Amino acid sequence: MLTREQAIAGSEKDKEDYMDALVIPHRNLQEVVAKVRPRMTAGVGLSITMVVGPTGIGKSSLGRKQLLQLLSLYKIQIQENPAIIPAVMVQVNPADKETEINMTVLYARLCSALLAPTALDRFKIPKSLDETYNLARSSSLMFQAAVSGRNLQHLILDEAIHFVHSSTGPLHYGNLLKYLSNLSGFNLLLLGAYGSEELIHASGQLARRVSIVHYSRYKRCDADFLEYTTFIKSVAAAMPYRFEIDLERNLEYLFHGTFGLPGESIDVLREAAATCAQERYPRWSEKIFLKSMPSKEAHKTFAKETLRGEERIQPFLCMERAIEYETEDQILHRLKEEDAESKGLNGHLTR
Repeated sequence: MLTREQAIAGSEKDKEDYMDALVIPHRNLQEVVAKVRPRMTAGVGLSITMVVGPTGIGKSSLGRKQLLQLLSLYKIQIQENPAIIPAVMVQVNPADKETEINMTVLYARLCSALLAPTALDRFKIPKSLDETYNLARSSSLMFQAAVSGRNLQHLILDEAIHFVHSSTGPLHYGNLLKYLSNLSGFNLLLLGAYGSEELIHASGQLARRVSIVHYSRYKRCDADFLEYTTFIKSVAAAMPYRFEIDLERNLEYLFHGTFGLPGESIDVLREAAATCAQERYPRWSEKIFLKSMPSKEAHKTFAKETLRGEERIQPFLCMERAIEYETEDQILHRLKEEDAESKGLNGHLTR
């Protein structure tokens, strides 16, 4: 990773790379890390942790921070055997035109992260001309070989919301999870926007294995605003520019305009600072900062989305108080209602 001084003296690409790798700790991030860390230690069977939060909260930054922390735990092992890769972070590819996640592409991304050949390279050649090349099966087998060869112990999957937004059945990514569950002490960390928690409905097996952690925004109270402003000032001081980024007059406006979302706030500052740096006389400009803020409609959209997500995630979270579980009769009644609704829908489609 570049130092701030190197990024200041470097190109625009250097500045972007520096900011991409920059992780400034703050209270809400540290609280999530504290909940995730014990779940990412070696244990028996597959451990799945899902961090869910609003778009713009900084889940990818959390993933990078967690990846660096995990790799540091294996420092000695990596020195002894440089061929191992104990932890990687990969972004789940969105659904294709057929609204399904291309698992071959996902396996290829995983293999690439492990510096291993992928099935898309046609690396595995059929033994005979009569043998049909099964791309999907080869992808899975090559990933399994890469996991074994690199001694992978921790996998971080970003943008897990794509699993929910696709029509890909749980059987497909279930095969991936089934393989991982057979690995001793393997840890899987999923990062996703609100709605990703619905993944536990895919199967009872997932519902039993997945632990959901809520990554919340900073809300409109004195304690949260103080934490937020401390974080923003730290970010401004760490940015790779020679001019001072003066936000004193606009901290409350930034807080309100980004709805207390750390990641969104950083994006605003990055855009404004990069634009200021292109001016004939580079210096911080309040006018450019204001132009970099979200539009009124954009703010309304992600604010509504965030508030709705905060409400809907509550039933998926473990509480420090006793939960009023549904009775067996209530669940049976709900199942009958779902069956009746499904039959009615199927009957309507066949007409």
